[in-house]
Amino acid sequence: MAAEPFRSKVLFDEFVLQSTAFNMHFFRDTATMVRGYDLLGTFLSLDNYLDKRPNFYPFLISLVHDFTGYRTANAYWLNAALYPATLGLAYYLGRRLAGRWGAQLAVLLLGSLPLLGQNATGSGMELMNFGMLLAVAALGGAYLRRPDEIRLSALVLGTVLLAQSRYESAIYVLPVAVIIMVGWWQRGRVVLSWTAVLAPLLLVPCGLQNKVLSNTRWMWELKENQDSRFSLSYLPKNLEGAADFLFNTSQRYANSLILTVLGGLALGWLLWHLFRRRPALRDIPADSLALALLGIGAVANTVLIMFYYWSSFNDPMASRFALPLYFVLAFAVVGAGAALGRRWRAVPGLLSGLAVVAVVEWEKRFVAARPPGPRLIVTNKSTLPWLLLQTPSILVGRARLVADRVQYSLQESLFREILVMQSFRPTTADGDHAMVPEDKLPPGFELEFLAERRFGTKITRISRLVAVKLSPAAAAQTPAGP
Repeated sequence: MAAEPFRSKVLFDEFVLQSTAFNMHFFRDTATMVRGYDLLGTFLSLDNYLDKRPNFYPFLISLVHDFTGYRTANAYWLNAALYPATLGLAYYLGRRLAGRWGAQLAVLLLGSLPLLGQNATGSGMELMNFGMLLAVAALGGAYLRRPDEIRLSALVLGTVLLAQSRYESAIYVLPVAVIIMVGWWQRGRVVLSWTAVLAPLLLVPCGLQNKVLSNTRWMWELKENQDSRFSLSYLPKNLEGAADFLFNTSQRYANSLILTVLGGLALGWLLWHLFRRRPALRDIPADSLALALLGIGAVANTVLIMFYYWSSFNDPMASRFALPLYFVLAFAVVGAGAALGRRWRAVPGLLSGLAVVAVVEWEKRFVAARPPGPRLIVTNKSTLPWLLLQTPSILVGRARLVADRVQYSLQESLFREILVMQSFRPTTADGDHAMVPEDKLPPGFELEFLAERRFGTKITRISRLVAVKLSPAAAAQTPAGP
């Protein structure tokens, strides 16, 4: 999150949401303004219309306005508060699935997902929708563990709020209905509360809002050559965009290749494991069953999106639609680890190792693309990957100790170039980074920036050493040779 500055990510959408929150706060009106005028010191919004976007997120913003006063920044502060709450829910679900290690792994996988941090520093509704999905999964697990009226009411109300979080989130009503019926079957009787009986009426606004949208073509925002929001003709391009986004190794997208690969492998293994074991419904842990059913809903959500006219994941404005799929992939990894038992505790260490490997591979590709010739690599990681390539390498700490020898090598052109690898970590919520203290070189080392790339929240930089200026005392001790 700290690697992303606070700013609007999907401009028109986020402005419309804030406009709706404005009217909710000042006029208690669920509408978006078209015009506004200051009349005798009072700003009035005029020509309002009912927007197509669900109202739960604008409602939360309006509550923040009510308690703290109207500020456009409140939308950003709301998402900033929702981010740790979302990771807290991920921790809880991971712990329910696989104990402490599962909790840490769930937070590691989702907390290192750039797409989640990107939405946490904007003013859109995606993070809240993702958090509500986790909340409903937690409520579903609690209900299945002990089906009673109170837990049923909490689950139903949570589902209503989830359905009001994004357009397509009403699809989760179906898996929640299955969860409720499984609870009835486990209890041996129908469990109902007045909240559960009356709550479906709260879904009526979703249907009415969708009715307005379906009959108001200008809200569809179609391109000139399009005449439908959903079509089979959009599928090939959207699938191609999804593959490009999910498996991309460049810095263009806010994806997580590690989560894609591990999640895909874990999901495949889980399906094979379930097919081979075929456990009875009663034997499936409550939280696992709730997550599995909502995961099916998330997959259905993603499939539906693939037929939408504007949902190619490699479009930076549409990549947010991939969040439900990442929910499935992250908890597939945790679920597979839980099924593996004690053997899975090596997974967090494996993930850390894979992250280091990804950084080293990028550095190696960058160096290989440069003109051939003898070079020295000053690395902040292990020297072994470079030594195995028959490339001289020393650690950053060693370079500080033998600065005179590094200066001599540079002055005598013993190497075509000396490349320095350093890392930066986030320091503020505004996206500022600072160099890791262990990677700093003395002030006399002059570096020329060559390239950098973000891995999760950290940045890896490659620079070329152009000069080493030693203090007079150190220069007097410079040897005649290396």
